Amino acid sequence: MAQGFSQHHIKARDEDIARYCFIPGSHTRGRKMAEKLDRMRLVADARGYYVYTGTYKGIPMTVCSTGMGGPQAAIAIEELANMGADTFIRIGSAGGVAEHTGVGDIVIGTAAYRGGGTADEYLPKPFPAVADFWVTQALVDAAHECGIDALVGPVATVDAFYAPDDKVKRLVMRKGGILCVEMEADTQFILGLYRRLRCGAAFVLDNGPRTDRLYAEGELPIADHGKDRLFIESENRLIDMGFEALYKIAVSDLEEK
Repeated sequence: MAQGFSQHHIKARDEDIARYCFIPGSHTRGRKMAEKLDRMRLVADARGYYVYTGTYKGIPMTVCSTGMGGPQAAIAIEELANMGADTFIRIGSAGGVAEHTGVGDIVIGTAAYRGGGTADEYLPKPFPAVADFWVTQALVDAAHECGIDALVGPVATVDAFYAPDDKVKRLVMRKGGILCVEMEADTQFILGLYRRLRCGAAFVLDNGPRTDRLYAEGELPIADHGKDRLFIESENRLIDMGFEALYKIAVSDLEEK
């Protein structure tokens, strides 16, 4: 007899969730990632979460697209962890902050500026939102093997996508070495510390200060995720990099047994 649902939001069964998980925000990106899995199946579709499980090079993996923001990401991580997951890689998009960043750049986040509110419910601001070292190392190694010249460093998390532009704040971020801005990493990293989970994140940039990277479509100063060739090509490379990184982690775990 099949096990019943054990979580309030993600209506999946424990046996359908892998130890190794991707948590992209975009549902479109989540589906694209899921299509790389062998024997892929949709195991949950509820409350804005689309969850797929299959195997990559024989390793069971789960892809759960969370939607945008810390609250959604936190629920996904908590409930997936309750079902047996302990390793999470966010494959996301972000906007470039550092002056040398532009559309199509790939960033591996080492830590996150805590501009979101969800993580504050777990640990106060003095606690740093840092990625797991070994997950980050796997992402860096996978980037090298995939021929990706990834940028590696801190990112910034914010809650308000359409907040008024604060030039002073952006300048301070640049002085602090922030590479890009997004909406979930500080929650993910703090939950990793609080729940003893392994968490890492990597991003493809859809805008940035560099003027040699122009936008293919539309009037907004941001790449169209469905039409901009440079963004799409980089997103595909980021996805390949992410799968290789998670595979490396799984193989390392097996070797340590």
